[in-house]
Amino acid sequence: MQPALGQVFMRKIISAGITAFLFTIIFAVWEPDLFHIHNNLSLGARLHEAFGVLFVYMMYAGPVIYVYGAMTSLLSEIIARFVAPRRWVQLTVSAVFHCVFGLIFYQVSLLAAAIFYLSDTILSVVRKKPLTANLTVASVLLPLGLWLASWIYIRITG
Repeated sequence: MQPALGQVFMRKIISAGITAFLFTIIFAVWEPDLFHIHNNLSLGARLHEAFGVLFVYMMYAGPVIYVYGAMTSLLSEIIARFVAPRRWVQLTVSAVFHCVFGLIFYQVSLLAAAIFYLSDTILSVVRKKPLTANLTVASVLLPLGLWLASWIYIRITG
């Protein structure tokens, strides 16, 4: 039995919140230098730079993940349900479409698409209770909290 479209949409919003949170952390640690001045930084300096740049990455990546990521993931799931009758084939077709839609900015967006697919798949498999609107709204607070913490960190440390 397939979940209702409202439940799927709420799951996509929750997955977008998880993805925005994880993607900005991973990408900030992977590429903490906005201007590509390659310095050999110590671990502490690299983490300082990464946490300082989270604010910028979240400001740009967050809306893209919520709008483009959620809509293309929803489209991928609808196509996969239409094309494949079995669950594992649907997951495979959805993974392929996530990768295709994730190639828009090559490595950066492919990383976000992979995180989105994994978080959405894990959420759909693990979560058996229906999702609520409160949980969906609360999931938006996860990336907003990271954005605010990074902004405060920038203000304190300079």
